[in-house]
This record gives sequence, structure tokens and C-alpha cells, in this order.
Amino acid sequence: MRKARRHRDELGDVVVVFADRPGPGTVIGFVLSWVVCTGLTFINPGETLVLAIAPGIIFALIVGLILLYLSGERLIVCARGLIVGSVAPGLRPYAIPYQQITPGSIAGVAGANRYLKEVGLQGQMSQSTLRASWWTRNGVHFVACSAEDARRGRRRFTLALDPIPRSIDGRWIWFAGTGRQPAKSAIDAIAWTASAAGFSQLAEAATARGVVELSGNPEDAARQLPGHPPVRDR
Repeated sequence: MRKARRHRDELGDVVVVFADRPGPGTVIGFVLSWVVCTGLTFINPGETLVLAIAPGIIFALIVGLILLYLSGERLIVCARGLIVGSVAPGLRPYAIPYQQITPGSIAGVAGANRYLKEVGLQGQMSQSTLRASWWTRNGVHFVACSAEDARRGRRRFTLALDPIPRSIDGRWIWFAGTGRQPAKSAIDAIAWTASAAGFSQLAEAATARGVVELSGNPEDAARQLPGHPPVRDR
């Protein structure tokens, strides 16, 4: 909420927050990794008790830090726009006013774990505007300004993750997960706030399109994800 308040003058008050955190399977996987790594250190433990337990403590801190950053993804619906990205320490999410979102480009997404495959980016480096992880199941797709415009801060190394324009109108494609909450909840919140802020065309188009279940087939990208150009299946 502290990072959301940074954009209060521009985007207004926070209406609802969607958190895209790792699921139980991912957390258990990291815990088991810690158990294995810690167990291996006892095969040849240190000469003292402190040296014997120190590696386990270090591994726990590393695992905890990784989970902290993986759990930072948010889609925050504000009165006059969206905040997208990680709120983990040291990171800044992106601010996107409704006037910078292309009307008709907003679509709720189910089966979002197939998003990167469908848009032809599976296995490639993560991008600033596509906040999809392996545990993401629901989310919101839309076309808006560039990550550079939405960053509202210093470039730092994040500039290397900014994609080129990929929309059919030469703009940038965005995706943000909604966690365990259905994408329709986010679409309803966006439509309500956009309408109240005077962006009725944006609100009506978002409600009319609703939620799509992704097939994972690149041939369906242009049809299921508004604004996305045709993708060749590789």
C-alpha cells in the first residue's frame, strides 16, 4: 500500500488488490530444496555446532528471500488506473492511467499458465510488461503505454527487460496475474472504476469481452488476446 500511495495523486485511491503469489506446490518445492541442501551439509559437518548449523541457516535465508520476491507480484486497481508489478523491497511497480490503455484491449484470462506459450515467448527472458509466472492461473491482458512511460522512476537494469512494441497498433502488450482470484473479479473492478472515472468506452469493452480460457496454441493468440498480432507456432 505504501508503494501504491506513491501514485495516489495520479491514479487515485486503491480500490482492490490482486496478489499473484506462488502456490503451495512451489513453496513445498523450495522447502524440500532447503531440507536436501541442509541435509547434505551434515554428511561432512563442521568441527563445531555453529559451523554445522550455519549452512542450514544461510540456505533458509536464501530460500526465504527468493520466496519474498516471488510473492511480490500485484495487480492494483485504483480509481483512475492500474498499478502492475512487484512490490518486493527495492522494486517499483508500474503506473498505468486508464487514458493510456487502448479501449477494447482488456481481456480477462483463465489458463494463464499457457499465456507465454500462446504468445510465442515460452522459454524466453522475462519482460517488464508480462508479469506471468509458472504458477499463474488467472490474469488480465491489455494494451497500453511502454514500460519506460509506466516506470515513473530511474531506469536501472530494468531497461534491459523492456520489450519492443508488439501490439498490432504499435503499442505495448501487458499481462498481470490475479492470483487465486478469478480474472472476472479484476475485469469487474476495472470496468467499475474506469466508468466512474469517465472512461465509459474502456469499461464497456472490458465488460463485453469478459474472460477467455487460453488454449496455449500460438495460432489462437490474435483471436483470444485483443491487440496481439498473429504468432507462428514454432
